[in-house]
Amino acid sequence: MELRRFFVAPTDVAPDGTITVRGGEAEHITRVLRMKKGFKAIVCTGDGTEIVAEITDIARDTVTMRTLEAKKADRRDKHLTLYCGILKNKNLDFVVRHAVELGVDRIVPFYSSRTDETAFNAERGNRIALEAAKQCGSVFLSEVCEPVSFDEMTQDFAQYDAVYFCYENERRRPLAAVAPEGGKFALVVGSEGGFTEDEAAKAAESGAVAVTLGRRILRAETADIVACAFALAAMGELDYD
Repeated sequence: MELRRFFVAPTDVAPDGTITVRGGEAEHITRVLRMKKGFKAIVCTGDGTEIVAEITDIARDTVTMRTLEAKKADRRDKHLTLYCGILKNKNLDFVVRHAVELGVDRIVPFYSSRTDETAFNAERGNRIALEAAKQCGSVFLSEVCEPVSFDEMTQDFAQYDAVYFCYENERRRPLAAVAPEGGKFALVVGSEGGFTEDEAAKAAESGAVAVTLGRRILRAETADIVACAFALAAMGELDYD
């Protein structure tokens, strides 16, 4: 039987291999799955470490496990942050789920001139990200951040080796053909209304490179996922070692 997967913080793994599972993950083990002492599971610390562990004790709010085997199960040489325009009808839930499956490290919603929605529940987003990581067998845990304004987003661009700005009026530079250099990248995809010319100019002034996803007209949530796939493929993060 396939072992269930759970995530803990690196600090929840003691030097002697004892693992303390807390919060929602502990509740999932005890109240939802009704796992008992002696049951085995896979525990991930969110940084590429994968641990096969056995339950040794169950308390009211915690589950204690002992390490049976630990290994670095994957590599991640490059890191991608997705800045995505907030979408209507909770379509951003779809984006979070599938961006996590692809291997995006951080997801930062933003609102801009043509964004119809400005509210987003980051706590809910992180719950979706956790479930997506567990479902797809990821050993990394993606972070979903609180929403930022367009101006706040552009102020962050300096921390990246490259920022790719998906712009509907760009025709010459396909995202699928970029050759990223460095290890830390950002990708910007707008909401249903796209971007104004002033916003595109400000993004360029802040260091972003305008790119196109091609000639197809995509729904905003589709564009997010297509852009992530293009960018991660260009970074080599979808390749086998």
